[in-house]
Amino acid sequence: MGTQDADPTRRIGGFDRAGRLFVVGLFGGGGLVVGLVLPWVARFADDHEWVPFGGPLRLLTSFDGSWLVWGRPLVGLLLGLVFAAWVVTNTAVLHVDPDEIRVERRGEVERVIPRAKVDTVHRTGSRVVIETAGGRELFRDDVEGDRAAIREVFVGAGYPWEGPPA
Repeated sequence: MGTQDADPTRRIGGFDRAGRLFVVGLFGGGGLVVGLVLPWVARFADDHEWVPFGGPLRLLTSFDGSWLVWGRPLVGLLLGLVFAAWVVTNTAVLHVDPDEIRVERRGEVERVIPRAKVDTVHRTGSRVVIETAGGRELFRDDVEGDRAAIREVFVGAGYPWEGPPA
C-alpha cells in the first residue's frame, strides 16, 4: 500500500522551490532595474510634458547624493523582494480529499469546505471556482499549477468538475 493510498489528501497550488525562485528573481530583478533606470525615466518625463506622473518621478530623483547611485537600485531590489514574498505567501494552497477541501494561506488554514456543500468545481481563467448547488461561491481564487493536474486532483477525489478536461 503506497503513501497516497493511506492519505488521500492531495495538495495543489502554492509555489514549488523553482516557482518561488522565479517569483523572487522576477520581482527582485524588476525592482533593481526600476531603481537603475529611474533617473533616465525622470529626465525623459521632464523633457516631455505628456508623460503621466512626471511630477512624482521628478520628486523621486530630485534627492542628491552619491550614495543614491547604488541606493535607488538597492531600494528597488528590496521593494521587489518584499513584493515577491507577499505574492508567494498569499497564494492559496488547497488540500483536497474526498471529505473536505482545506484552503491555506501563510501556512494557516483559512477555510474548510465540506464535500457535502460542493456541487461543482470549475475554472474561470486562472481561478478555481467552487460552488454550491444554489450557485453560491465557496471559493474563487488563483491556484498555481498545471490546469490538467488541478482538474485531476478534484476529479480523483470525487468532486464534480465542469468544463473542458484541461
